[in-house]
Amino acid sequence: MVFGWDSTDIKQFDNEWTPYQSPFRSAWRHVEYVDGLNCSMPAIVEFPNFMRQKSWISAVVSFFLSMYLFVFLAIVCDDYLVPAMERLCYNLRMTYDVAGATFLAGATSAPELFVNFVATFITNGDIGVGTIVGSSVFNILVIAGVCGIFTPSTKLDYWPVTRDTIWYLVAIAALTVMLLDSHIHWYEALVLLLLYLLYLIQLILDRRIQNCVRKEHTESELLDEDPMTREEEPLKTFRDHVCTKPDPGSNCCQWTWWAIKYPAELVLACTVPSVRTIFFLSMFLAVLWISLISYLLTWFLTVVGHNLSIPDSIMGLTVLAAGTSVPEVASSYIVSKKGYGSMAICNAIGSNTFDIFVCLGLPWLLKSLIYQNEIEIDSSALTITTAMLVATAVVLYVFLVANKFVLGKIVGWVSMISYVVFVVVACALEMLLDTLVVCDIEES
Repeated sequence: MVFGWDSTDIKQFDNEWTPYQSPFRSAWRHVEYVDGLNCSMPAIVEFPNFMRQKSWISAVVSFFLSMYLFVFLAIVCDDYLVPAMERLCYNLRMTYDVAGATFLAGATSAPELFVNFVATFITNGDIGVGTIVGSSVFNILVIAGVCGIFTPSTKLDYWPVTRDTIWYLVAIAALTVMLLDSHIHWYEALVLLLLYLLYLIQLILDRRIQNCVRKEHTESELLDEDPMTREEEPLKTFRDHVCTKPDPGSNCCQWTWWAIKYPAELVLACTVPSVRTIFFLSMFLAVLWISLISYLLTWFLTVVGHNLSIPDSIMGLTVLAAGTSVPEVASSYIVSKKGYGSMAICNAIGSNTFDIFVCLGLPWLLKSLIYQNEIEIDSSALTITTAMLVATAVVLYVFLVANKFVLGKIVGWVSMISYVVFVVVACALEMLLDTLVVCDIEES
């Protein structure tokens, strides 16, 4: 008996009784017969045998644990991973737009990468792809909305925005073609990684390309502000993490929020060194924390979805996508408030490109090579939803052009409304086109 299942519960097409295999099985999940019915094993059986039976208590506890893990995730990204990446970009003397589209995009996309690793190797479900698609539209629309509404209007440089939008459209087109047959082959995953390599090469040669193409070439600003010496939002020390409290005149909400997040601040301060010391070590330990949090988030949200009978793809498109995109929103808001609107938008669009090329391509390629089989996508609506990402990119770019590349309140409100419309349509498609029959493990 494994995970509470008896060896006689599952049989294959040859009518021979076969013991239930390990959680890392591949094609079994889609061709199983449970009690004589053709159905797919729910993703929850891939996690520890805890909170598996449907219960409103399990759903509520898992939901609140997930919400606190989102807070944990935001702290580890904003206070450790992103500042470490800032120090790295400064040492490499990168420009703001290239730094936003590469290292900062990779740092803030770390949650999506590890969520898709968990979804690809453990749950064998659609929560990883749904998270990538959902976080992509969240990044490009909600970040533009937050920066446009809550920060002063910023004039954007058309070149980096246009450059990253074109690459994002290439990424969407490649992913849409690969999802058409609901199977991902190893060479398709390899194509995604090779496209990201071409994207990096183009970024490295970006200055030379601008010199050849632009009539009035404006030299991109270098990251010339040392994060170690800046006065605004300086890098925190161990004492800052542990001993900082709200001002004596702070209201009740500020003190409540401090009390809620302080346990996470304390745990991280005791396990991750300050970025002001060895930032490479801080970066490494922050990535380890993100991997652990991503696994727990996927587990708890799978429990919530199992109890509410919500498909994995919808959980990924909505709750998990929004939660894992918290670092992108925070970092883009900070740099936009400083007047670096191009860096904020390039961070958002670059994160999406990184999500599709690397966060999907790398786990898919590794699993295809290790298990020598193709990746199966359950949801037929995800192909349509992925193609809809084109509309989100076009809407943002068209309104930026119409507003003369000024990121202001008009662009912000249009982006927020477009995000709500996308989520509603995507969830409706998932519900209408969902034909996957999930086994009832409690009845069995």
